[in-house]
Amino acid sequence: MRAGNDGGESVSTIEQEASDWRAEIAARNRWRQLEARERKWTMAVFGLMGYSAFANVLAGVMALASPRDAAIGFVLGALYAVGVYRVWLKDDTRWWPVALPAGLTIAFLAFVALGGAYRPIPVILNVVLLALVPFRAKAAAKANAAKHATLS
Repeated sequence: MRAGNDGGESVSTIEQEASDWRAEIAARNRWRQLEARERKWTMAVFGLMGYSAFANVLAGVMALASPRDAAIGFVLGALYAVGVYRVWLKDDTRWWPVALPAGLTIAFLAFVALGGAYRPIPVILNVVLLALVPFRAKAAAKANAAKHATLS
């Protein structure tokens, strides 16, 4: 009777299988970490866009006395709402669902600032929103690459 070799497998084969198993677990853990990082960036974008959608629609409601101002608020609110939908439910990492409403808002606020009404907080929030786009896209690309490496 030989100890430790009942199945006819060599010790090196068992060690190789254990090493492959540990490598697979490490790859899955790495993918989970990258996915969690992507989810954090997505939550940041989602939060800022959700806030902006709500604020613009509310501004549109409050400006119903001026149809032009109300229309601007509703259109920007709708663009932000579409962006929130694309970012959260569709998990879209393209730039336009976020950059289009943020860029339009920055441009509109710059135009309004020429008239003397400077609003720094919305400008800062939208600049931060634009800055988050590449970070989120990079995190999503890394998570997808790790996922495909884990599956293959």
